[in-house]
Amino acid sequence: MNKLEFAEEIKRFVKDDLGEAYEVGLREVTKNNGVTLIGVTLTDKCSQVAPTIYLDELYKDYQNGRSVEGIAALVISSLRKGMPKQRVHMEFFTEFDNVKDQICYRLIHYDRNEKLLETIPNLPFLDLAITFFYPFHHEEIGYGSIQITNEHIKRWGVNVKDLWRVANENTQRLFPQQCCPMGDILMELTGMIKGEEWPELPSEEDMEHFLPMMRVLTNRQRTFGASVILYDHYLERLSDSFGQSLYLIPSSIHEVIVMPVKEGADEIGLQDMIKEVNKEVPPTDVLSDRLYYYDRASKTIKMACERALQGA
Repeated sequence: MNKLEFAEEIKRFVKDDLGEAYEVGLREVTKNNGVTLIGVTLTDKCSQVAPTIYLDELYKDYQNGRSVEGIAALVISSLRKGMPKQRVHMEFFTEFDNVKDQICYRLIHYDRNEKLLETIPNLPFLDLAITFFYPFHHEEIGYGSIQITNEHIKRWGVNVKDLWRVANENTQRLFPQQCCPMGDILMELTGMIKGEEWPELPSEEDMEHFLPMMRVLTNRQRTFGASVILYDHYLERLSDSFGQSLYLIPSSIHEVIVMPVKEGADEIGLQDMIKEVNKEVPPTDVLSDRLYYYDRASKTIKMACERALQGA
């Protein structure tokens, strides 16, 4: 069966199991970079919250031989756990004064999200867009976020400049920046423990020798951490610490790699490397294929290769 038929079958299992107390539905959700996912939703008729389990990866499991019944049982269990026992009140979201201290921003690619950007307030930035969201935490639901839409700001009677004004302060406060040596991040990702020998990997000393000037910029939560490049004076201070302008390598929407500019650096080669690395990054996590340049003198971010062509 194809993916839609699979989704309908999962929906049938969920509906049969959970009965008439809930409304069970399917919805297509457009995620970052235009990636469309299909999910099964469970709505308590007395609640404003509808947990969603995306089925795209589970469909791959089905294609690899896992039974529909087994997948449906997993989905039902996850939906039951995701449904809060008490009603979640969302009425507060109708007033800007109730949410203005939490609204934050994040960076996404402009062209890859063109349709989405027609429906949400945003500020263009190079080949990217600054968009806005409301992060939340609920004891039963956990952590999540609500995308700020054009409908929200119309209801609130505010504009995108108002969003930027509050988000610029909130994001830096709620998602503080984090700067780590590249070697530390590589060891963390590979599960390396300091002092322990891993013959298939270079030693910590070797990595520090090979990557002495590279830093990974993100936020403490490591979620949409690429936005830290917009934090007030952050790149300025980092550039001053190196005594150089900086290259900004967008490794994903969650982090940016920075390194000091060296005379004669192959900017075209670096940009080609970014394109190749992005082929291995989940499509929803790709930020950009472009190399950026932080100019220490003008304190601005530019497209590196365009800067080179312009002789800047």
